[in-house]
Amino acid sequence: MVIKVNMKLKGLLTVLAAVITMLVLGTIYAWSIYVPRLIMEHGYSTGQTQLIFGVLIGIFTVAMVIARPLLGRWGPSKLAMAAAIIYGLGYVLAGIMGPGFGIMFIGLSLLAGVGTGVGYLISISIPVEWYPARKGLITGLVSAGFGGGAIIESLIVEGFLADGTALTRIFLVMGVIKGILLLVASFFFRRPAARQTLSPLMPMKRLIKDVKFLRLFFGIFIGTFGGLLIIGNLKPIGGQYPIDETILVLGITVFSLANFTGRLFWGWLNDLVSGKILMPLSLILTGVVTLMIGLFALDSVFYLAMAFGAGFSYGANFVIYAKETAQIYGLDNLGKIYPLVFLGYGISGIAGPYTGGWLHDIFGSYQPSMLVASALCVLAFVSMIRPVGR
Repeated sequence: MVIKVNMKLKGLLTVLAAVITMLVLGTIYAWSIYVPRLIMEHGYSTGQTQLIFGVLIGIFTVAMVIARPLLGRWGPSKLAMAAAIIYGLGYVLAGIMGPGFGIMFIGLSLLAGVGTGVGYLISISIPVEWYPARKGLITGLVSAGFGGGAIIESLIVEGFLADGTALTRIFLVMGVIKGILLLVASFFFRRPAARQTLSPLMPMKRLIKDVKFLRLFFGIFIGTFGGLLIIGNLKPIGGQYPIDETILVLGITVFSLANFTGRLFWGWLNDLVSGKILMPLSLILTGVVTLMIGLFALDSVFYLAMAFGAGFSYGANFVIYAKETAQIYGLDNLGKIYPLVFLGYGISGIAGPYTGGWLHDIFGSYQPSMLVASALCVLAFVSMIRPVGR
């Protein structure tokens, strides 16, 4: 009985550690709150601000792939500890030596990106090993943390900015706090005894010939392209219109809240409805939202409504594709194959935000990039509703 209780407690603590880790790592979605200050006070172009954000997402997903064999060798706790140190060092570097573009790129895009990827891999793959019958719900709960972190950071950082605190000071303080939280959480990651021995990695050459894998890969790429484009530029998108500064900041919180609740909702729904249905549904929802932003002028209410719609549909990607990967390839292979699926998100992390910033620098508007994102979603939707042969 004592052993059973202890094992149950370890599982609960692992889930809690994963949620805390994801809350910290998900603060990157508050990036757009820094963008106006970087542009106005430090001479960044819009493209440069989105390059930092986008490359972080790209490094994040590459780090997941690199870390997957280490997860078996080191175990989740030691690997999470390493991720916490690397992540914290990235922010501290930006805080001490920033805010020049080169230092910010190294500290946030590279170091924090590596820490984010390693921490995300552990958090998304280990908790479901404790609760295999509730893969959708657990994946939704854990990934909701990643969606909710930006709510907390945007509120804290807005307070700092309102007081006139220097960006370097903000990065230093936030880096120390988040690094400590990640380090504490790392001590509570445990793997079920039955899962200590892992099966071999599946060869990449076999996966890239698999139509089901390619559908997952391109689905998450296009599904997150529009969402990343929006969250990376959300405040400036609203800033094109006569919308109050308070509402612009509130939009980041609304997106994050919708992302958070969306992940919980899609996770719950995905235990009831097949991913084959939910994947195209989430894509067309994203397509509708980006089309509306591209076609219509925004007022305060419409801006907040679009922020919510974008966040809600965006959150689906981080539940559905993880659950579908486990369904197709088995739970034992989730930590091995999902990082490769997730590379699609990494590519969109660079392509989405940077496309928004680049097209804005050319046309002086975010509308063209919204229309591009919408068109991609429609194409992916049509592709998804076509049956896949066995």
